[in-house]
Amino acid sequence: MADPLLGRVINRRYRLEEQLGSGGMGVVYRARHLLIDRIVAIKILVPGKNTDHLRAWFLREARAVNRINHAHIVDIHDYGETDDGLAYLVMELLDGTPLNEVIARGPMPVSRAADIIEQCCAALARAHDLGVIHRDLKPDNVYLLERGGRKDFVKILDFGLARLMQETAAAARGAVFGTPEYMSPEQTLGAEATAASDLYSLGVVFYEMLTGKLPFEGPGRSAVMEQHRSQPPVPPSRHVPGLLPLGESIVLKLLEKEPSRRYRDAHHLLEDVKALQRQAPRNPWETTAEPATGARGAARVGGVVAWSLRAAMFARMLARVYPAGDVPRHLAQALDQLWNMSAQAARAEGEMGADAAKLEAHERRARDFRGQVGRRIEELAREVSHGRRRIAELHERRVHLVKLVDEARGVVQSLRGRISQLELAGEMGAPLREAYQALGAAEARVAAREDELEDLNSRIAATEAECAGLESQSRQYREQLEHNADAMDAEAASLRKRVSERTETAARIERALTDTTQVLLDGLGDRPECREIVLETQELVGLPPGVRVPAALSRKND
Repeated sequence: MADPLLGRVINRRYRLEEQLGSGGMGVVYRARHLLIDRIVAIKILVPGKNTDHLRAWFLREARAVNRINHAHIVDIHDYGETDDGLAYLVMELLDGTPLNEVIARGPMPVSRAADIIEQCCAALARAHDLGVIHRDLKPDNVYLLERGGRKDFVKILDFGLARLMQETAAAARGAVFGTPEYMSPEQTLGAEATAASDLYSLGVVFYEMLTGKLPFEGPGRSAVMEQHRSQPPVPPSRHVPGLLPLGESIVLKLLEKEPSRRYRDAHHLLEDVKALQRQAPRNPWETTAEPATGARGAARVGGVVAWSLRAAMFARMLARVYPAGDVPRHLAQALDQLWNMSAQAARAEGEMGADAAKLEAHERRARDFRGQVGRRIEELAREVSHGRRRIAELHERRVHLVKLVDEARGVVQSLRGRISQLELAGEMGAPLREAYQALGAAEARVAAREDELEDLNSRIAATEAECAGLESQSRQYREQLEHNADAMDAEAASLRKRVSERTETAARIERALTDTTQVLLDGLGDRPECREIVLETQELVGLPPGVRVPAALSRKND
């Protein structure tokens, strides 16, 4: 069955040229941005899912991901709704291989797997810093590209899609959504996904890359989810003898059942992954030269220049057919209209191009701003991650120190009791002296431990204050990002509306030009002396789509 959307122009800018794939929530198309001649991918929410509630979710998720602006997360160029209510998302078109296809070829060397995980970590760190959770991280959503001569350049897709899928079936109370093989234990229980859930899913992906196997497999969805909740994974070194201990440690820590026992955050994980990269034996990376841009064949003249040339060609035809100048009135008027509308088309195209350039420049500035603020938030989050881990270590030290202080105080209390007994017994000799000496030493130990504890408490308080300050700065940057992004989105929407209006004006002029062309062709249709000029016009600039060429003027007459 033919896809009714193929060939459609979305919001007067994106022509859908080919369906690339479809899923439960959306259909992805290869499309052409008509104003700047750029190939993009467009995801359109499945019409059956296109309720007001789900459209709002779809566009909110698109807006959130658009603000992440990270090299390893698919770029979002545009999003919105059509006049008839179709929600769409415009993304960069990826020319690469999904990670699941690479994994299907067998286990990867640890150096290659670590390189891919390192890029995924960096992307998740930025997303989590901005409050965006993926919720369904799996190899199908990780694409490997060749970029800048480098293989395995990571792009992560479909942030937030699992949440959207959950919203579509909210009536099914207690239902669990996601991909069971990559789902965290808490997600299998229906809990809301968190950053820790994404890290667990990344652990499953890492396990699978290293071993070529999933940590948990079963006869059905429920069996796999139960294993995630209750069964420890087989250590990857059982499948990969000689695996570096740090590699195994990273995987098993990511696959902890309790979220609190996993890495504190993606920044923490990234440190260990980079340490693993330094330890892993390096394989020479394959690099590919960027494809040379070959010389293009001669292209047809297009746009308003084409209309001016067509008008000139029709003027030649009329001059050939009516050398005395006795051109019928309706044909003379049609030619005048063709010239006038060609001038209007030139103005409209110039205005449209200027507005499109403004929009492109604005989007570039917005991306740069989001990237700059996002990097600063990432730097602050990295410092907070370090600080929170220092605080956790200091608290562990404090627990141990409090125990030592309590033990020392117990010794002091015991010695004081011993001294009281000796004094009541009238003992004034060596035993009493030794007891007092021991008491002095014990009290000195208590004082030293208490001083150490006070110093430790001060360090904890100072680090807490430092982290609070960093988190306050991060909140301010996020608020700045949100505020400015809202303003930039509003300006972009205004520019897009203006471009759409210009495009619609240009389209109306184009339709009028096409109708006028048909009038002229029909008026000259029985004059074979015009055939040569018509063929020349077709060769040089072509005729507009939908125009019927009379038989006497057609190439078919050859």
